[in-house]
Amino acid sequence: MGDMTDAYLGEFTRGPAVFVVFRFDDESYRVECSDGNGPSPVCRLADDPNVPVAWHGAWNGDRWCKWIEAEARKVVADPESG
Repeated sequence: MGDMTDAYLGEFTRGPAVFVVFRFDDESYRVECSDGNGPSPVCRLADDPNVPVAWHGAWNGDRWCKWIEAEARKVVADPESG
């Protein structure tokens, strides 16, 4: 399979915020957010939905957390091709 670290999988948006999902390693994914000020880390999530999401900084406890996790998992399940 080769090294898939930091492979772009896709993105989703909410208002002006663009969330980008990357495969981080063989078992986890990284989500970054860009709202016009450059990308910043949001969270890391595992393949296993029972493993708690590791939220970054101010994102921890944010009202968008459940929505972000759900949207990120949709991208992981059906990555953009190309």
